Amino acid sequence: MTSIPDPANASTDVVPVPVTVNGQRLSFLLLNGKKKKVGRKEKVVKQVAIHNASMLATASKKAQLSQCPSSFATISKAIIELEMMTLQARLLVLEGLEILNDEEKMELLFLILDKNRDGSLSVVELADGLRKIRGDVGFEESIQLAMDRVAYFDTDGDAKLQFDEFKLYVTKLSEAFGTSFHELAEMLILSVTFNVEDGNNNDDNFIAAIADEEITLALKETEILQKIMKDDRMKVLFHLFDLNNDGSVDYMEVALGLHKITHQLDEAATTAFAALLAFDKKGNTKFDYEEFTRFILELMSAMEQTFDEAIFQMTLKASAADDTDTDTDTDTDNENVTTKEDL
Repeated sequence: MTSIPDPANASTDVVPVPVTVNGQRLSFLLLNGKKKKVGRKEKVVKQVAIHNASMLATASKKAQLSQCPSSFATISKAIIELEMMTLQARLLVLEGLEILNDEEKMELLFLILDKNRDGSLSVVELADGLRKIRGDVGFEESIQLAMDRVAYFDTDGDAKLQFDEFKLYVTKLSEAFGTSFHELAEMLILSVTFNVEDGNNNDDNFIAAIADEEITLALKETEILQKIMKDDRMKVLFHLFDLNNDGSVDYMEVALGLHKITHQLDEAATTAFAALLAFDKKGNTKFDYEEFTRFILELMSAMEQTFDEAIFQMTLKASAADDTDTDTDTDTDNENVTTKEDL
């Protein structure tokens, strides 16, 4: 029978305890109370890993019961041993939490969520935690919620949460619950650790592993878009295009705005038409501010210019053209002025 460590002695040395699952020998790290000292939260993290691994192993063994009736007793014994290991790990997690301070508990929650141990939380990692804490959201909804949270609290633009960013998020989350992290900490940690029913299943994890990089890239683009939408220079350019000040830019206004910048009427008209096809997501043949910003960023990319380089020139040309258009005293000026009606 697999030996289970005495919780009274589970404070120091680490030894491997072998468990065989589907013919493969696994070595779980258990504490046996000898010499080597380990950090308090690291001990809890190890017990969390043991708990999760033994839970998976138990489920695998249970699946064998109906397939191998001749080995029913042997498999049943292994299941009981694994269930005891799971309960022992759970007990050690609970005991470990009792002696941690709030900062250590915050670090512990971060470590548990950080499954790939890269020192940051991706959207997918945070989404799994949100499902376990809330228990009422599906996989796709949890991804969207996590994207919103990461986008809001990510300050360095990497589309992930570093520990300080995560700490601020959890603090705000606690305030939203009408309490403090001190009062909420253990509930959050235990929900993320022991709630195996509401988190991602194997199919969700498979999809998440494939989509993780794409989600991160998409979020980076979203964060860049949101940052630029807040830029006063982009707001000014939008208003220069929005000739009738109705809060949107239609085909004629896009074409006229591009004509002011490029001085190429045919090219401006063609580009405006293509832009509406590509960026008018609402299908109302005009741009709102977000759609306009996406179009301008794509235009800048095609011009191989940075935002800072291009926005100054675009705004300068668009505003200068407006001054010229209003000054039409001579016949020559009238011949060179393109109006909305001309298009």
